[in-house]
Amino acid sequence: MLIVETDSDPALWFHMPLSGTKSEFAQWLDLQLDASALLHQRKLTWREKRQMKKFLEGSAAMLRDRVEADQAFLFGPMPPQAAPLVFFTKQGACDEEHSPSHLSMLAVPDPTAAAGQRVETTSFVSPHFGEGLRCLRSWTGPDGGLMLSVTYAWNDAAHNIELVLKGHYDDPALLEASFDAIDDFARSLRISSAA
Repeated sequence: MLIVETDSDPALWFHMPLSGTKSEFAQWLDLQLDASALLHQRKLTWREKRQMKKFLEGSAAMLRDRVEADQAFLFGPMPPQAAPLVFFTKQGACDEEHSPSHLSMLAVPDPTAAAGQRVETTSFVSPHFGEGLRCLRSWTGPDGGLMLSVTYAWNDAAHNIELVLKGHYDDPALLEASFDAIDDFARSLRISSAA
């Protein structure tokens, strides 16, 4: 796996560890809570701290064990009472113009699907990876609420990899309000110069 780096504002985007010991992750969680309090210029309530810790522990376990994500990043400006917004990267070998992942992003929504389901794919240019795709998907979650995901994908010929960046959220309005910052973050990604 190649290391993905970002030029994004470190006060807005935090690297989220997916490996290491429980003690190291607990230390990262404590630092994350302090960073969130600084960013929002107030002390977090014990309930906000507990909720954030529980969500991030669950997210890290799911990304590591089920999704098998390579790296994860946390968007800091989400309100402390809301669930944190986590994005992850996955890499795969690719020497084709459109890999299966890219093609799945171009899928046309099923006309018999619920009205809340949509797929909207557009071209997305990165200064580091060139032209790729940006896909918005919405669907009804298990609890009946609307979910929204945004996925970016590029084929990086220089490193012979496909890079996917993905995040999803259960508050579409909050996610949509963050799209400019998320797009800027996606454009900031690059493969480490040590690769």
